[in-house]
Amino acid sequence: MLTIYGRANSINVRKVLWLCEDIGLAFERHDYGRGFQDTDTPEFRKLNPNALVPTIVDGDTVMWESNTIMRYLAAKHGPAELYPADLEARALIDQWLDWQLATLQPAMAALFHGKFLKNPDFSEAQIEASRTRTAELFEILNGQLEKTGAWVAGAGCTIADMAVGPAVHRFFTLAPELPRPAAVDAYYDRITERPGCRKYVRIDIP
Repeated sequence: MLTIYGRANSINVRKVLWLCEDIGLAFERHDYGRGFQDTDTPEFRKLNPNALVPTIVDGDTVMWESNTIMRYLAAKHGPAELYPADLEARALIDQWLDWQLATLQPAMAALFHGKFLKNPDFSEAQIEASRTRTAELFEILNGQLEKTGAWVAGAGCTIADMAVGPAVHRFFTLAPELPRPAAVDAYYDRITERPGCRKYVRIDIP
């Protein structure tokens, strides 16, 4: 059975849990990370030298990095539309997976760590800059959703949505005072129709 190491309130773990729920993939999960079992131990670092969650063990396969885990699980367990074999369709999904991880998540970091976690290392100016930059990026996402009419990478839900969707929930939760771009707002309701999103993402924490 698939084993997932990571606390269920981690945004990166929640991506993987959403995917598993939607495809009916059985797993066991162990709470590791902030507030739970320590990842900075020799034992855990044998699984993941970065000491981060999520980390999975699937038979003899050990894997880390949340978006890579989703690629692996979707390709192995399907259905095919979540991560198609067609190279152009897959590349578009990969583009948005990378955008979420390399562009959107770093932009939102000060807002999350400063406002929600109350980390004193983040100033009010940094928090405001984070809020402003994330709002700018959401206009890019809004334009993409206007173009596709439904989902981030096309007409159907893919693992790109399982990466971007939790970020939408986080930003709307942390910045409720900002106007919501119309297409992203409709998308927020749309992702909630997915069982994994309802169970693991659209909950009472960002």
